Amino acid sequence: MTIDYPAAADQWHESGCFQSPSALHGWLTGYLASGQRLQAQQWMKEASDYLELPAAPNEVLVKMLEHWYPEVLFRLGQEDMSFECLLPDDEEADLIEQVECLAQWCKGFLDGFGAAGAIKGKLPKDVAEVLAHFDAFSQASVEDEDPENVALFQELCEHAKVAALTIFYNFNQATDVAGAAGENKPAIH
Repeated sequence: MTIDYPAAADQWHESGCFQSPSALHGWLTGYLASGQRLQAQQWMKEASDYLELPAAPNEVLVKMLEHWYPEVLFRLGQEDMSFECLLPDDEEADLIEQVECLAQWCKGFLDGFGAAGAIKGKLPKDVAEVLAHFDAFSQASVEDEDPENVALFQELCEHAKVAALTIFYNFNQATDVAGAAGENKPAIH
């Protein structure tokens, strides 16, 4: 993935963002997975609102966010499953922080999926199950230093990735492949 977590985290800190890069990445993933799209200006407003910025985003943050939208949409649509949840790696954060970021990513996914407002009525069973998993993952934490926690965390990350792709494929079938920010129709590559 060409979105760099350390660069995003640094920019978040400089900008005074309330939510983490993982949370916003999850939000955008959930929104796009629902089949909905945002115009570029709408995306900037939604991102600014979700990040609870104390002021208008600076130029560096704007450019970063402008890159995120098409990148996330592109990665979600790839058949090679190159999509990844945006999380710090073990060189950037300890396991406790990594798990917190995964929980924030999952909460963000649920927030974005809900904000899209695309789903009316009963959800397909597999989608409802995935959303229930994200709800459970959003409560994840590490309480002890069990050596198995690293492997469990990696399994949760892979499950979150596959779950996000499951929802994306469910709501983005056989549609336009353009997928650039500014299009209001579903897109899949």
